[in-house]
Amino acid sequence: MASCRSLMGLALVGAFAFAPSSRAQVPVAPAPAAVSPTIALVDMQRIAVESAAGRSMQAQLDVERRKLRDQATKLQDEINNSENEVKRQRTILQPDALNELVQALQRKAADAQRLMQDRQEALAKAQNDAGNVVVDNMREVVQQLAAERHIGLVLRKEIVLAVSDKNMDITDEVIQRLNVKLPAVQVTVEAANTAPAAAAPAAAKTPAKK
Repeated sequence: MASCRSLMGLALVGAFAFAPSSRAQVPVAPAPAAVSPTIALVDMQRIAVESAAGRSMQAQLDVERRKLRDQATKLQDEINNSENEVKRQRTILQPDALNELVQALQRKAADAQRLMQDRQEALAKAQNDAGNVVVDNMREVVQQLAAERHIGLVLRKEIVLAVSDKNMDITDEVIQRLNVKLPAVQVTVEAANTAPAAAAPAAAKTPAKK
């Protein structure tokens, strides 16, 4: 009897020893593979030239530049005419009268130069302000698009040396969405504070040399 129980005990031990473990049957989940970030490119030059806001901005800047050139031409013509008048009156005016005429011409030329410089600075500021509006709205469009497509990194195309996949360029869709979000942008040029000096005193009112 004891011998039988011993044999049964050994058989049970052997059965447990060779039976497959229930824990070993649980599949082990593989470690998640490293995911490379998705990269996209945006052509800033195309956005500036082709977007509705960019075209609107450039059209307004062209008008302001023409105004600036026309004003510069007008002021230069006035100064040239005054210079010619001074030269014509040089031999017939008293020294004091001639000096007054020359000083008035110099003041007028200096004021005209300051006026044009102020206008150029105001135009540059207006261009910068309008450009910032376009860039800010474009950035919001890009961020929205990146979130929708799970894009991890967006780069300016201008700084990329080479591109093997043309699908990385999302400029077309950025322009389409930007045209809806910002169809136009206002270019506001502040008025210049400097006014050109009055014309030089008329030579006819100045006593001539005897």
